[in-house]
Amino acid sequence: MKIGIQTWGSEGDINPFIALASGLSKAGHNVTLAVTCSDRKDFKALAEKLGFKLGTVDYIGENEETLNMLGKKMIEEKNPLVQLKFIFEKMFLPGVHSMFDTANQLVSENDLIIGHFIHYPLQCACEKAGKPYITVSLNHGAIPTKHYPPVPFPNLGKTINTWLWKLTEKMINKAILGQINTFRISHGLKEVNTFRTIWESPLLNLIAVSPVLSPPTDDWSKNNKVCGFFNLDDYASKWELPKDFEIFLDNVEPPVYFTLGSMTGTENNALYINETTKLMYDAAKLAGCRAIIQSRWEYVKNIPEDKSIFKVNSAPYTRVFPKCKAVVHHGGAGTTQTATLCGTPSIIIAHIQDQFLWGHQLKKLGIGGKVLSRQTVTSEKIAAEIRKITNDPNKKEKAIEIGKVLATENGVKNAIKYIEEISIILKQNYT
Repeated sequence: MKIGIQTWGSEGDINPFIALASGLSKAGHNVTLAVTCSDRKDFKALAEKLGFKLGTVDYIGENEETLNMLGKKMIEEKNPLVQLKFIFEKMFLPGVHSMFDTANQLVSENDLIIGHFIHYPLQCACEKAGKPYITVSLNHGAIPTKHYPPVPFPNLGKTINTWLWKLTEKMINKAILGQINTFRISHGLKEVNTFRTIWESPLLNLIAVSPVLSPPTDDWSKNNKVCGFFNLDDYASKWELPKDFEIFLDNVEPPVYFTLGSMTGTENNALYINETTKLMYDAAKLAGCRAIIQSRWEYVKNIPEDKSIFKVNSAPYTRVFPKCKAVVHHGGAGTTQTATLCGTPSIIIAHIQDQFLWGHQLKKLGIGGKVLSRQTVTSEKIAAEIRKITNDPNKKEKAIEIGKVLATENGVKNAIKYIEEISIILKQNYT
């Protein structure tokens, strides 16, 4: 089957789709992946290595300087709904016409289309052409259920939860539905009543989250399928660890890994990179732990060398995290699930709403510390959470136990099964 896939966002939004494209290709499908990303990466070699075709690759922001300015403003916004509106208006909207052109090309060349859940230009292209469209949700934070409330509300029972979800849906609609409907009307399509019409394909919505972190509920519609983490481990596992890195990892005292991922800052704002790196460095020193700090070190200045701290620009998480006491990170879907898979507790410094979701999920499972906010976090607060987590052996034991469960899952394999089942039904309906 010819399958077109389109995604948008940071590395955490791109890698799951690369994993899915690779898996579908290995399963015998002809796959083309189109990308609009914040990371100025060349995906050609990776696509060739993993066996799928690379379609159009565009970038968020006209350049790194613009992207950095947008990212900084997004992080500074404390209201999650205003933040969501900012992402859609300032980071997504400028690229919709280019993404729609790419979407139309994918639709014309493929039998089935799969897209990032927020990608309304792709959904519109499919609707206009009458092509089957599947969504991929990278988290479950916008799918209502009576069994628990939307983050950060407390669970006050099924009736209150239902009311809170309706309120949340209304507020999200106010923030972004106007933009979606303006685009739809401009292309001759009817308005929709809720963002959920776009974010959850009625045909199939693949939730790329471990059922440990997102247990399916009895009030979710049948189109929502919890698959498991779309792990891009094949690529990472080939990464060669430098000898000095191996020696540091294999020390008697395991380190704490620090990374803020795509939230670290971009090269055009060395001041912000220094600020985030110093935040992590000072936290490690205050906690008195050995540490691996991931940053864009080529742009970092005035941070002293220290034998207890190892500096990296990147690392193969699945090989490094199992040897760490804890991981301090931003709470991206990929980093969160990788740390959990590796049996390592997390301390999350959340920058945007879905990262608070992951932080609360890990804390609820007993493998995460207090969820810290980037707007109010200090090195002292991070250090305090590190001490709590690393001095509690139950946290590590619980993380290892949950990691073993995740290791038995295969999110991509499950997703392919659901996709192929749907394709059979579609063929039967058209023959």
